[in-house]
Amino acid sequence: ALQWLNPRGFTIFLNDQRVLRDPRYTLLRYSEEELSIRLSNVTVHDEGVYSCFHYGRHFKNRSQKVEILAAPSLPVLEASRDAGRGIRLSCHTQGCKPQPRISWLLDNGIELPGDTRHQLGADGKKWSSSSTLRVLRFNPKATASCTVQHPALREHSLVASFHFQDLPSAEDGEVTSPSEDPGNPSPSENPPDPSPSAAPENPAAQTSLTPSVPEQNPQFKGALKKEKNLLLPVLVAALILVLLIIVLLFVVKLKKAHGVWKRENDVSEQTLESYKSRSNEDSPGHEKNGQ
Repeated sequence: ALQWLNPRGFTIFLNDQRVLRDPRYTLLRYSEEELSIRLSNVTVHDEGVYSCFHYGRHFKNRSQKVEILAAPSLPVLEASRDAGRGIRLSCHTQGCKPQPRISWLLDNGIELPGDTRHQLGADGKKWSSSSTLRVLRFNPKATASCTVQHPALREHSLVASFHFQDLPSAEDGEVTSPSEDPGNPSPSENPPDPSPSAAPENPAAQTSLTPSVPEQNPQFKGALKKEKNLLLPVLVAALILVLLIIVLLFVVKLKKAHGVWKRENDVSEQTLESYKSRSNEDSPGHEKNGQ
């Protein structure tokens, strides 16, 4: 007898008899030495270890681990004006397993990683991913493309492009760019010609886009700038406090010196008066002796 078990331990087929009531499993071939089945409409929940058992004079069993790949959805690209920081481009994709690789491709052939974040879905299997790129300077005729690569796509990529000439005004909201057909070759496989403003031998030197470093946190930079602005008043206040302390010490020392001088002056005056009184007392005696 031959038996197939799914990853949850339920029997799928026993010989040529269907046991598991799942119409996606079909029988391909059955003989005393072979039991082949097929699973259609596969999902990520079907992955795991499948086991085959052969019951005869000698018991045999084999196991096969099946890993399911889920292709990412078509990327959605959004553009918005970032107050004081240029343009903010965001690329979103979801429903993939494992995590995809998202990169940004400029029209001059430069590829940038962007700030990519992944979040596991509620099913614990599929991922939602997003990548952000900030552009400080740009050419209205330039183009930025979000490229999504995944093992399920094999040699192909999903691409969503944004033309900066379609950038919304400050009053408008966000602009969403549709993704390209996944069957078309990826820009990373066939890079477009360099932009007219870029020299072929050194395209990075004259690129029309200047993205900011994605790893920098805007909140951290804002806090750093605020700290620098507060540092100068603190230093000025500290300097004024030190000067006040010096002046107070000088006044105290001056008062002490004045007190010492005053005491010495009082003693000198008393000594002088005592000397004069003694002189006056001695003067009548001398006169008498002269007579």
